[in-house]
Amino acid sequence: MEDFEDDARALGARGHRRSVSRGSYQLQAQMNRAAYDERSPGSVVPTSVAEASRAMAGDTTLSENYAFAGMYHVFDQHVDEAVPKVQFANDDKHLLACCSLDGTISVCQLAPAPPAVLRVLRGHSRGVSDFAWSLSNDVLVSTSLDATMRIWAAGEGKCIRQIPDPDGAELLCCVFQPMNNNLTVVGNGKHNLHVVNISTGKKVKGGSSKLTGRVLALSFDAPGRLLWAGDDRGSVFSFLFDMATGKLTKAKRLVVQEGSSITSISARSWVSREARDPSLLINACLNKLLLYRVVDNEGTLQLKRSFQIQQDSHPVRSIFCPLMSFRQGACVVTGSEDMCVYFFDVERASRAIVNKLQGHSAAVLGVSFNCDESLLASSDAKGMVIVWRREQK
Repeated sequence: MEDFEDDARALGARGHRRSVSRGSYQLQAQMNRAAYDERSPGSVVPTSVAEASRAMAGDTTLSENYAFAGMYHVFDQHVDEAVPKVQFANDDKHLLACCSLDGTISVCQLAPAPPAVLRVLRGHSRGVSDFAWSLSNDVLVSTSLDATMRIWAAGEGKCIRQIPDPDGAELLCCVFQPMNNNLTVVGNGKHNLHVVNISTGKKVKGGSSKLTGRVLALSFDAPGRLLWAGDDRGSVFSFLFDMATGKLTKAKRLVVQEGSSITSISARSWVSREARDPSLLINACLNKLLLYRVVDNEGTLQLKRSFQIQQDSHPVRSIFCPLMSFRQGACVVTGSEDMCVYFFDVERASRAIVNKLQGHSAAVLGVSFNCDESLLASSDAKGMVIVWRREQK
């Protein structure tokens, strides 16, 4: 990966060093490997002797756990326009939202029956490219091709604030700072990242940076100290985030493949005693889903696994399964341009597909599990949202 030696860190600024414990990622990985050296070298999944955690997850195999009984419900209020993202609310089983290129966001409730659209958030004049739930689920932030971000009261469906992009460019992605939901990071079509205070509507001083292309994907690590950003030129950048000031410091750059858009980034910290290295899941337009290991506290990435899917041009997304660290084996889920949803076991050396869901009539773009994995939602390029019900054992 490329190093950025001419940034503020190399010139003596120490703010990011205070907020990131030096060597924390290396230390975590070394301790985990030392404790469980019976695993294959570099394994990134919980160990086979994790009896307590396996019991918490039902002690089932991945194939058994990710068997689905069929469709629970289909939402079609956005038909004819792509739904680029669908996401369950945090720690919630039945509250779901999705954004559409028709310029609206739907908030849906799956229980009590029958499932229904609670409210439609209207205000953007062009397509909504991304949105995010706040930690408490009371606020939604959205970005749009109309060059604005909007802050919504999720319970009422009212727009609290409209914030124009500082560069007047299409806004393409957004993410809340996980430890401070007053701050949101947005990426735009003029290659820029901005940290925005949603209470004041102002961008944070020192919280802007430029990438090599249009910024399409963002993800924080769990502590909120590392931010990764992907662009349409095939690069993934890591940034150190100053928790006190909101300042960004560019750290590393990885070129996944020149010219292949990075459409999704998901970070996962392995915090249990049975877990291994922090990991990053990346979708890129090269017909592969990529799993990277985070090897140091500056976000350096090392490729661990790749999985074959169909993705050449659409903004396909993927996720880690919520209960991933509590069972033997580890599973990730992704959309695909062949109209299917794929489940991959990251531990299997071959035949990694655990399950494949068919039912969409267009490229599957977004996927999201609810908190207990009883329901999975997926969205496609024709505006259909399908909620799948997992088989109950």
